[in-house]
Amino acid sequence: MVNVRVSFSRMGWSYIFFKGLFHDLPGIEVVEPPLVNTEIVSEGVKNSPEFVCFPFKVILGEMINLYRNYDVKDFAMIADYGPCRAGLYAVVQKRILKNMGFKDVRMFYLRQDDFRNLEWLGVFRDLERRTGTKFEDYRVLRNTLLFLVKAYYVERITHIEGLVRCREKNKAMTTKVVHTLMNLLDNENNLMKLSNFERTIDEHFHKIPIDKEMEPLRVCYTGEIQVMLEKWVNYDLMGELGVMGIEVHKQYDVFDWVMYKLDASKRRRRLAHSARKYIPMDIGGEALWNMGSYLESQEKGFDGFVHIFPFTCLPEISFMGMLEAEKNMDKFYMPHIHFSLDGSSGFEGLRTRIEAFHDLMVGNKKTN
Repeated sequence: MVNVRVSFSRMGWSYIFFKGLFHDLPGIEVVEPPLVNTEIVSEGVKNSPEFVCFPFKVILGEMINLYRNYDVKDFAMIADYGPCRAGLYAVVQKRILKNMGFKDVRMFYLRQDDFRNLEWLGVFRDLERRTGTKFEDYRVLRNTLLFLVKAYYVERITHIEGLVRCREKNKAMTTKVVHTLMNLLDNENNLMKLSNFERTIDEHFHKIPIDKEMEPLRVCYTGEIQVMLEKWVNYDLMGELGVMGIEVHKQYDVFDWVMYKLDASKRRRRLAHSARKYIPMDIGGEALWNMGSYLESQEKGFDGFVHIFPFTCLPEISFMGMLEAEKNMDKFYMPHIHFSLDGSSGFEGLRTRIEAFHDLMVGNKKTN
């Protein structure tokens, strides 16, 4: 049996459930990807095509760092079939790494065209061939459930985080609770114990003293999913909005995406249906569902719409153009702000725009 060190992109808190997918498999050592930092991203930028999506550069930088400093040669990557360039990431990244001299790099693909056809199980078959061992069916089933359950709880924790931070009386307490919960979730791999984790989440958040009389501004926080998840990339914009006293309704996480791929997401179907008038088909990224999110939050009386996406992401740019077109001003009247991120944007410039947007929402609420 060959011992294999496997890793993947961190993508914010997503590493927690990706670790669960490969937990306790014979011959597999899961290496937790380190926090994304400037050095990692700079290495990815230096070795990537100039106009490729920014998440591509971040993930490539992570791979280079893991290969050089953690002796990881085997990477689990998502492979898609849709119109988004994300489906080509792994193939191009593997070629770049080999051209850099990393000849023994291997990619194991989680194919996401339709999870119901079970093609994604190929990642386990590939790893079996790599390690020279057979994974018992119960391990594969258990790890699949670990992945789904942990992905659900990560989404649940970050959703509540967006609602609570703006109301906290003790600064940074929400952040401490979130980190505590994520560590507990990361270290628990017993499915029976995880079945009660919802109670643990509620107990920890109830410890935070909040201002129950507060009526904060409410924003829909959305965008391209990889940019939304990685805090280094988005400057923890969600947290910054909360500190400013804004209630943040985060739209997407990996669990939501998995449910969509299983054709089990009523919410995504609802958003797509409402968006069809303006975007009749999936054009890539999260553009179709972002349009649905905008229309739904506008109808619910939200105060603003915050949209973040990678520089050069054509689907998200197209969606932004629809909202900003002068002829559509009567249809899209809720204030909206868009951030195109490429790693070179300064945080202070971002903060200035957020503060101006905050003032716009306050003024708009007073007049209405």
